[in-house]
Amino acid sequence: MAQAGYTPISLYYSTTASAVPTAGNLANGELAINITDGKIYYKNNSGVVTLFGSTGDVSTISFGTTGLTPSTATGGAITVAGTLVAANGGTGQSSYTSGDILYASGSTTLSKLGIGSNGQALVVSGGTLAWGTASATTINALTISTTGGAAAPATFNGSSAITIDYSTVGADQAGTAVAMAIALG
Repeated sequence: MAQAGYTPISLYYSTTASAVPTAGNLANGELAINITDGKIYYKNNSGVVTLFGSTGDVSTISFGTTGLTPSTATGGAITVAGTLVAANGGTGQSSYTSGDILYASGSTTLSKLGIGSNGQALVVSGGTLAWGTASATTINALTISTTGGAAAPATFNGSSAITIDYSTVGADQAGTAVAMAIALG
């Protein structure tokens, strides 16, 4: 609304959806507005009608394998698409199956390992992770030590049973923190 004593400026306009002015409709530097679409156009020095601004355009951004690559944004919502590779901070993966594990298979590559079968454990095979059977390990010696003069909180009866009593770990009578270390050999 114009103030009293001033002449309002009225732009060339259209109420037809998607209508764009032609070069013949505008002088160089003149503005036109489509009040239905909310788009403003101008005629540049080369005589080309160009979109100046909009309230509803959608511009896309692709994150691809090399990172952020924006198109010329004119406003509105931005849609993000693509799979970012691990070398650029992503995973390089576009889908997962329940139970998948991601692991570094190279200095800039993440790979997926599908879930194993019942009873399998993660093992190293040929320098990489795999599902397999864990090897049994024999304990030949057990050393238990504490700090602060507390009693050793575990017993080893020479068979397969090891009992650890955590109630004696904490602090001694002087309030000194007590730590426990277990070494298997």
